[in-house]
Amino acid sequence: MHRGSVLLAATLAATMVCAAEHNEAVIRKQIQRLKESEVNGWRKVPWAASLLAARRASEREKRPLFLFTYCGNLETGRC
Repeated sequence: MHRGSVLLAATLAATMVCAAEHNEAVIRKQIQRLKESEVNGWRKVPWAASLLAARRASEREKRPLFLFTYCGNLETGRC
């Protein structure tokens, strides 16, 4: 019985080490992907001072008008 318990414990330990290494690799890959992404890409969207000015630009450029409103802090994503 003791030998079986030792074998089981060794197998579980090896599995946990492999899983931890895999999880760390996955997390590091995700961190790198996020660092390389353009988090502030939304800041490149042209803004208009008024709804009328935005509508004119939308018609002139034949592009949709996107109305964005918020109540909060854009930097934290709470809007």
